[in-house]
Amino acid sequence: DIPISRSVLHFMPLRCALLLSLSLHVVAGTTRRKALLHLGGMQLGAAFTSALPLPASATFKADLLAAESAWNTAASGPEVSSALQSLLTLAQDYDGMPTDALRAELIGLLREKRGGLQASGAWDGAKEEEYLRVQRVVDPWRVVELQPLAQRAVLEFPLVYISLLAVQQLLPRLFTQAYGLAVVIVFGPLLAQILFG
Repeated sequence: DIPISRSVLHFMPLRCALLLSLSLHVVAGTTRRKALLHLGGMQLGAAFTSALPLPASATFKADLLAAESAWNTAASGPEVSSALQSLLTLAQDYDGMPTDALRAELIGLLREKRGGLQASGAWDGAKEEEYLRVQRVVDPWRVVELQPLAQRAVLEFPLVYISLLAVQQLLPRLFTQAYGLAVVIVFGPLLAQILFG
């Protein structure tokens, strides 16, 4: 099976053939401007269709389910390392996850199992490094774990800003402390997740 990122190449000959066949319909009696507009529109349409997301292949889904199952049932050190390695290999073969839903599902499973193993004392530095390797391939910007905190910060910001304006007008001597507190309230959870999550 061809990885998702490379399957776009299969559409290139189809796009070229489509453009060529449609450009042949431009008859000799048309103006140059009309022909250029026609070809430009076809190129724009082809560019749009190549940007559409492709569905995940059946092999990928089966491989992902097998790797997730191995991760969920892993209990000992070698089983955990093997499951992480299979997830890493799968993610590298497909350049990450093809959809945000699969990315969120996998990161959720990884974090849940990691938390359980850390609580039982079966998690060490080597497993943490393997986990971070998988995470860097699947979710390099840590969007899945930071998104809820960032959304909360966006919602908190207007309230905190209005509170700061009130403190600035009513209690100007306390503004510096209030400003520091506002930064901690809005950005503290994000920073803590980035540094210690």
